[in-house]
Amino acid sequence: MRIPLLIAAVGAASLMQIAQARSLLDGEYNLTRAVVDGRVSRPAEPGLEVRIDGDRISGHSGCNRFMGQIRYLNGNLRIGPLAGTLMACPEAGQQALERDVLAALQAAKSFGLDSARHAVVLRGGQGELVELKRAEPAATKVLYIAPETRPCSGVGKMECLQVRETPDADWQLLYQGIDGLEREPGVAYTVRVREEKVDNPPADAPDRRLVLIEVLESTR
Repeated sequence: MRIPLLIAAVGAASLMQIAQARSLLDGEYNLTRAVVDGRVSRPAEPGLEVRIDGDRISGHSGCNRFMGQIRYLNGNLRIGPLAGTLMACPEAGQQALERDVLAALQAAKSFGLDSARHAVVLRGGQGELVELKRAEPAATKVLYIAPETRPCSGVGKMECLQVRETPDADWQLLYQGIDGLEREPGVAYTVRVREEKVDNPPADAPDRRLVLIEVLESTR
């Protein structure tokens, strides 16, 4: 009777380790450094994103998006196989960076936490390394949207939403849309939105965009 009890105890401990690893790693990151064969690759700007959610990992490796599994076996980490889009890199440097990033991720066998820098370091058996820095949480807010738009001037003549952040505030014109909002004319909305930074926006375009999280209320 002792052997099954021992197996059960070991199994429970393993499950606890897996749950702890997932709780520590789950989140959104910016990839700041990759090391393969002694080569150190650093993105020129924080555009390489990685998301870990349970046993799934996904992100942007430079030119393409990737996705795959992340598993925790006997105290070891294993990532892959990874699949991704097949867009061509416009520059040789980007292609080399993407190749190193994917190779370092799939070579990872363990992880460590750098709490002072809010970072996670994934390490392989042959000196491979990936450094992930936790992304800053996006700002969220509630907006009240009037049932009718108003003419406004930007690059040309257009119709702008009227919004306010409290029910008793004055209406303000919003010179941009809200991604994900399918609005009906004549309907007032209360929505929760997320504000995200736009990398390299076109001239005269905002460097932030609003993304719909949920519609809290709609009134005709």
